[in-house]
Amino acid sequence: MQYEEVKSELQSIVELCESIPQSYRNKCFEILLAAFLSSPSRRPVAAGPSGFGVAAGTPGPPEGEKMPLPTQVRVFMSRNDIDEAVLEAVFLYAGGEVHFIREPSPSKVAEAQIQWALLLALKSGMLENTIVVDPEDVRSMCQEKDAYDAANFAANFKRKLTAKLFRGLLEPHGESRGLTDEGERELAKLLNTLAGAQH
Repeated sequence: MQYEEVKSELQSIVELCESIPQSYRNKCFEILLAAFLSSPSRRPVAAGPSGFGVAAGTPGPPEGEKMPLPTQVRVFMSRNDIDEAVLEAVFLYAGGEVHFIREPSPSKVAEAQIQWALLLALKSGMLENTIVVDPEDVRSMCQEKDAYDAANFAANFKRKLTAKLFRGLLEPHGESRGLTDEGERELAKLLNTLAGAQH
């Protein structure tokens, strides 16, 4: 990892810590710094036989690539007691893309819509270091998974219990929204459920 990359990541950690309540800042910084310092990505990188980068002198992962865990995702994991094994049970990272290994399959379309919104927010966090969800991404995913109710798509996001999960109203063609603390807890619960369903 080059100096500028290290500097940028450390700056990102500092900025994130400054955005949370004072009483949690020191602990948050310690956790994130320790995770960053122990990350395999800090070792010198060489091209492996597949063409993907692997840490010099170490074999690459047997399937896919190392799951991207940028700062925002690590903070979410720390706050909600989610370990990397849970993410690896639900997601696969390969070719620069995050793929779903386990998918929600609730009986109600409205519930599926909300669960996909939560999962897509985390996918955004992995790829963009910003845990937000775009309503149109949710629409596309629900259509793809046969979980789309055109007549009630917007209304499902406006329900009182659902609205508490997002930082602002999710509206068709509207802005991307982050998750509230309650939304993060609901996402963590969903991840644990999906990961547990694998066993």
